[in-house]
Amino acid sequence: MRHLSDFSAFDIHHHVGSLDIVAGSSTGRAPTLEDDIARRLTYMDANNISAVMLMPSNGYSAPDGIQATRRVNDYVAKYRDQRPDRFPAAVGTVSPLDGDGALDEIDRCVNELGMKGIVWHHRFQGTAIDHPMMDKFLRRLQEHALPAFIHLIADSSLESPWRLEILADRFPAVQFVALDGFSSPDHAHWMPYLADKHPNIIFDTGVMVSVAHLIEIFVRRIGAHRLLLGTDFYSFPKLFNTAFPLNEILESDLTDDECRAILSGNARRLLSIN
Repeated sequence: MRHLSDFSAFDIHHHVGSLDIVAGSSTGRAPTLEDDIARRLTYMDANNISAVMLMPSNGYSAPDGIQATRRVNDYVAKYRDQRPDRFPAAVGTVSPLDGDGALDEIDRCVNELGMKGIVWHHRFQGTAIDHPMMDKFLRRLQEHALPAFIHLIADSSLESPWRLEILADRFPAVQFVALDGFSSPDHAHWMPYLADKHPNIIFDTGVMVSVAHLIEIFVRRIGAHRLLLGTDFYSFPKLFNTAFPLNEILESDLTDDECRAILSGNARRLLSIN
C-alpha cells in the first residue's frame, strides 16, 4: 500500500470565499482571513497536501459589477501572499456580464497580481460556458499564454461539457482545465471521450464520483499527464473532511510515476512552479 507521505501533493482546486449566495441560505458569519487560512492549513496537513492553488468562489455578490470582481481578485492575491510556501499560485476571475471592462481586469490579474490564469464557474455567474464574451476573454488569455479553468459541474446545463468543446475547438492554442468534470457517473464516462477529441483540455479530480476503476480507465486511455489533483475545497462552509481523490489515486493500480504526475508534477508544470 502506498502512503501519501511518500509523495508531494499539489491540489489545484481550492476556493477562497463562501458558497452562501448560491446555496440560498447563510452558514453564519464568515471567518477572518487568519481563521480561514488556519482552517485550510488544518485540512491540508490532515491530508498531507503540501501546496494548493487558490481561486475565487464565483458566487460572490456583485452589486457594483466589475468593482466587486476586482475586490475578489485582490483578496485572493492577498490570501496567497500570506503563505506563499503553502499557497504558491492563485488564479483570478472575471464575469461575462462585466463586458469589455473585464479584459483590463484579466491584464491586471496577470501583470499586477501575478495570477497564473483565470477561472470561471459559469452557473454561479449566471451565464453559459460558451457566452459570446468568452471569445474575447480567451483571446486575451492566449496573448498571456495562460490557462483557462472552467467548471463542468454535472447538475448544470450552463456548464455542460459540449459547451466547453465549442471553445476548445475555437481556441486550440488555449490550455483549458476542466474542473469537476467527473462529478456524476454520466460525466465520468464522458470525460475520456472528451479528452480524446480535445488535446488542449486537461482535467482535475474535483468532486469525483466513485465509479469502478475510473482513474485507471482514464489514465490507460488518455494518459496520466492529462489529470490533476483537485479536491474542490471550501473552508467556509466546510464541505468534507477527507480528500477522497487522494485515496483513490493511492489505492489505484497506477505506477508510482503516474501517481506522482497526477498528485503534483502535472500541476507544477502547468503553473511553472518548481
